[in-house]
Amino acid sequence: MFLLRASLGFLLISLGLAYLLQPTIILRMNTFMRERIFHDTHVLLRGRRIGSTLIFIGSLLLILTLEARR
Repeated sequence: MFLLRASLGFLLISLGLAYLLQPTIILRMNTFMRERIFHDTHVLLRGRRIGSTLIFIGSLLLILTLEARR
């Protein structure tokens, strides 16, 4: 859990610095995400499969996190 929080913190700090210092990187990343991941055909044709997969993975992570605390 510590590693996850540290990684997320590092990612957010890096993203914040990129917004402040290199906005062109953010624009390129936005274009990549729009073309590859959040493409309209993915949402329209594979929306249920992607959504149910994300819900399954999220639930699994939550269950594993709660079990680790006991």
